[in-house]
Amino acid sequence: MRSTTLIAATLALTLVTTFSMALDEKAEGYLENGNAAQRTGDYSKAIEQFTRAIRVDPASSDAFFRRGYAYERLGNAKEAINDYTRAIQLDPRLETAYNNRGRVYYKQGNLDKAIQDYSQAIKLDPTHAVAYYNRGNAYHGKGDLDRSIQDFTRAIEINPGDRDSYHNRGWALLQKNEPEQAIKDFNYALQLDPEYVMAYYNRGNARLKMGDNEASIRDLSKAIELNHDYALAYFQRGNAYFKKDDVDQAINDYNHAVRIDPAHADVYNNRGWAFFEKGNITQALRDTSKAISLNPNLARAYANRGWIYKSRGECARAIPDFTRALELGNGPATVYTFRAGCYLEANQPEPAMKDLERAASLNASDPATLQQLGVLKENTGDYDKAIELFTSIVSFRPDDAAAHLNLGVALGKKGRIADSVREFTRSLELDPKNREALLKRAIAFEFLGDSKRSRADFAAALSLPENKEAPQSLRQPVNTTRVKEMMTSR
Repeated sequence: MRSTTLIAATLALTLVTTFSMALDEKAEGYLENGNAAQRTGDYSKAIEQFTRAIRVDPASSDAFFRRGYAYERLGNAKEAINDYTRAIQLDPRLETAYNNRGRVYYKQGNLDKAIQDYSQAIKLDPTHAVAYYNRGNAYHGKGDLDRSIQDFTRAIEINPGDRDSYHNRGWALLQKNEPEQAIKDFNYALQLDPEYVMAYYNRGNARLKMGDNEASIRDLSKAIELNHDYALAYFQRGNAYFKKDDVDQAINDYNHAVRIDPAHADVYNNRGWAFFEKGNITQALRDTSKAISLNPNLARAYANRGWIYKSRGECARAIPDFTRALELGNGPATVYTFRAGCYLEANQPEPAMKDLERAASLNASDPATLQQLGVLKENTGDYDKAIELFTSIVSFRPDDAAAHLNLGVALGKKGRIADSVREFTRSLELDPKNREALLKRAIAFEFLGDSKRSRADFAAALSLPENKEAPQSLRQPVNTTRVKEMMTSR
């Protein structure tokens, strides 16, 4: 009896084992078919085969993983994530599933989840170079350049032959304003792949940032040679030509860029500025306006168009553009200075003063801003502040005759006549034919009771021609007619 029972049990186990093996073979067959379809790029057929494998063996982490990849390639992020998640549930140590799910999250813009998955993949396999590379990209996307560089460095240590890790580390270094180090990485990337278009492009960008326009043009030209439809390379080469004052060639490259990518707002903006430099105001306004229509949030296009309007004396149009540029973000100090100039032309000193104060707070070393603000402070009777501002200009521009002249005027109005004479004298040492400095010093000598030197300065000033091309000043110039009367009445 026992023998019969044992035989029956053995037979049943054999049948189960045989059936199980048959199922395994069937599932393996579907997996092989799915892999073959994937290799030919037929991801829909691959999904169909992997789905059959899953029906036969619902516990196959490999089948879910491979189907997830097929869904990913077809752009079906939801199903890809679902399959990668199921693969992880079935095999929690499947680091490739974490890496791939992180990649899908990255493509969706969900950088935090992507970083979590890449980190888990690295935890499971500390030599997973691709996971370090991918996490480096995710950190880069979050603006965490230091961590990004650390991950790319680790990826390179594990796989020194990975051109992309060198390139992307170079790109992060460039964004950290370290172009020399970036160029070293782009060089390595190009040694690994001499036809790496992006490496030529970004090395060109790094060289442009360093002011090496010729080398930048060579790299960008190589990128264009390798990819004739590379709009960004034409755009950046145009910028390099513009920086070396070859405006015609810059416009030619901008033209190529807009033909390839007619929706690139920055190209229109830069071409507009190039046309402005050429004196073609109509085309400059047309291009900057086109840039704004393509990207209503492009602050620099508003700033450029505002400056073009200002140059035409159309401050009523320039002020709204400067204002919009500033509304779109913390614009450069120059935009506040430009708008202040328009306010002054419109005889609105109060808003001009506010703009100049803001500009000075953003850039305390811009002479044009400090000079205008100093004169405004002087005109409102704040001589101490005016002296402070002019002294600041003199400190970093000690050989600027106009700066010493301005300081001398403010000192004189403060009643520090002897100090004002010292500054007027320094101004004249730097520019002996400075008519205004002679006139101001003559007045100062008169206040000091030194009539002899006062008359000598007046005479010297009147012997010089009036500078008709001098920039417009906010100050009232010395009345030379009255000076002549004084000279002849003595």
